[in-house]
Amino acid sequence: MASLLPLSGNLGKRLAKHLLRRASYNISKARIEEFSNYTVSQAIAKLLDFPAKKLTQPIHYDTGSPWINDDPIYGTVDNTHGSGQIKLNNYLAGWWMDEAKRDTSLRAKMTYFLFTDFTTSIRTLNNEFHYDYLMLLEFFCVGDWKEFVYQMTKNNVMLKYLNNNENINTNPNENFAREILELFTIGKGPQAAIGDYTNYTEGDIEQAARALTGWNYTKNNRGDYDSGVAFGNIPCGYATPNKHDFGKKEFSDRFNNYVIEAWDTTGKTEAEKIERIHTELKEFIAMVLNQAETAKFICRKLYRAFVSRNITQEIEDDIIVPLASTFRANYNLEETITQLFQSQHFYDKDDSDNSDEIIGGLIKSPLDLALQSLSITDYPVPDAITDGRNHYLKFYYRGLGDRVLTASGQDIFRPPSVAGFPPTYEAPDYDKFWFNTSTIIPRYDLANLLLDKNTLKATFNISEFVRNNVSDPANPETLVSELASIFFPEDIDAARVNYFATEILLEGGSISPTTWANEWTSDNMNPNSGIEEALKPLFRAFIWAQEFQTN
Repeated sequence: MASLLPLSGNLGKRLAKHLLRRASYNISKARIEEFSNYTVSQAIAKLLDFPAKKLTQPIHYDTGSPWINDDPIYGTVDNTHGSGQIKLNNYLAGWWMDEAKRDTSLRAKMTYFLFTDFTTSIRTLNNEFHYDYLMLLEFFCVGDWKEFVYQMTKNNVMLKYLNNNENINTNPNENFAREILELFTIGKGPQAAIGDYTNYTEGDIEQAARALTGWNYTKNNRGDYDSGVAFGNIPCGYATPNKHDFGKKEFSDRFNNYVIEAWDTTGKTEAEKIERIHTELKEFIAMVLNQAETAKFICRKLYRAFVSRNITQEIEDDIIVPLASTFRANYNLEETITQLFQSQHFYDKDDSDNSDEIIGGLIKSPLDLALQSLSITDYPVPDAITDGRNHYLKFYYRGLGDRVLTASGQDIFRPPSVAGFPPTYEAPDYDKFWFNTSTIIPRYDLANLLLDKNTLKATFNISEFVRNNVSDPANPETLVSELASIFFPEDIDAARVNYFATEILLEGGSISPTTWANEWTSDNMNPNSGIEEALKPLFRAFIWAQEFQTN
């Protein structure tokens, strides 16, 4: 029986590695050792302690000025970027990735999870709008999901992306109404008949579209967010009463024949009409979230993102249903994800079946692969302030962004469709879609890229990394086993250690362990030494290994 009961005792190294890999992009030997001494509740509390960011927004690489908002440190926004909007959007993504790599909490992982739930594209509007969208995701990443749905419905990028700015009383546009039901909240469920799904009907989409009429986006609403400081003062779209349908909306038996009553606008002020539009939006969202299936739909997404692709009937009954009950009580993401991450099931401690291992059982997304590689190695990324052009342009935009992420099928804020990336929704394979004949080469190219100082404008000293993380690097087996303990979800057995040590590091036995020990002792401090070159094939082999390609 799968169990949501909390795990007892300290995590230990194995389970600490598992939690860190699933809950953050930031992994290191020091972090693994730190978390190994925590109980699961202590570990979750640490992950819920959001650290300060290095940069709260991108800094222009030529002027040093902020790109989005006036900043007390970096000054007034420079609107003469001169770099082209597409570049600026990609640099915004680079800024986010760098902060995600640094993030020692749940914040970045949960922010990206919400992105995969309420998907948009970075190319929808310019970078200021998308920055606001990312800040909204971040603000609610472990917060009130019900309020999040309300605020996201009014978000400028979302309004534009799914054409709800074109949804007016005289010509309803059903695009957003369809997707908020099908993809973002409740899901279709099995089809019952033509135009009739288990969870809603085509008629419900029509009524939802009417309830969602009369919204538009604006560039000039910065600092005028209707919920003010309580929600981070994040700009949003605005209601237009003359374009809203104030008539009666009648939903099907899928929503217990719920009715949003007609509202007489006669003699009403503009402010009263705007308030009524907000009220109808909240009423519609409450109706959808009152359905038991909505909480289960989101909890299945959480499960597949953080635990496993496989939701058996046992998992549905013993994990999804009770987890959804927790979620539905007040739609608090922190309570829900805490229950999941504390559970015996998350650590695979609730059964003795070795055929469905959770640890190491998810294929890394390209984003996980890249950012975990950077954090594990403490990779010397060019500094965003002192070396901004190389940081944004060379390292993140043209380097990791183009050659690894986009080439591997994850242009991180530009999914191929409103459904997102196939690994998040394509049953039954889900995360297996990340690793195929089209993506394997750019995934493997990551290792070569990280060793290419000319492309990334960064020099990674492998021997220094080894010296800082291995107790006895002069011993090939110790070197391999201790590095493997950092890189891989599980420690590897003696045969696997021997393979990496003998076949890769010692070049198939052509170098003796004694020769290696002597060479390490004599010249490992020299970045141009034979030791440095000898370690490169081992580094590539670790990145390419199936163990590292999984979480």
